[in-house]
Amino acid sequence: MGRKAIAFVLLLVAAAVGVGVLAFVAVDVSNDSEPSRAERWIASGLFDMKIRTQRRPPQARDFVTSEVDLENASRQYQQMCSFCHGATRGKMAPLAKRFSPRPPQFVIEPSRNRTWKDAYVIQHGIRWTGMPSFPGLSEADAWHLALYVEGQSRPRE
Repeated sequence: MGRKAIAFVLLLVAAAVGVGVLAFVAVDVSNDSEPSRAERWIASGLFDMKIRTQRRPPQARDFVTSEVDLENASRQYQQMCSFCHGATRGKMAPLAKRFSPRPPQFVIEPSRNRTWKDAYVIQHGIRWTGMPSFPGLSEADAWHLALYVEGQSRPRE
């Protein structure tokens, strides 16, 4: 590589570092601020790429749920999820503003994800967020909870 090419590459690297430093200084990284549109887009894209590499559970087509299952899911939601995702319809959860990124408020807006994706998140959690994993939860219970937060009775594929 010639000197001009090396100088050009170094200039590009310096410009990228400069933009990165400027962005870091300009972005409020405290927990008091909401993540920017770019942060949400990057995090969502990375999460979607990761979850697509996982084996999709085959349960969606054959999964059957009943009113009793959804009532049990409602009780589990109140015990395990409501502190962060909301308990009272229309009101934000008491701990929601303490996390960054903010947890979805399913009592205000139901999840629009595919059911298998919500069930995966419930069982495995999301790193670098407040979403814990629930590995002791059965796969069926995770699917019932996913349906509950979606406000559905049949899985979305």
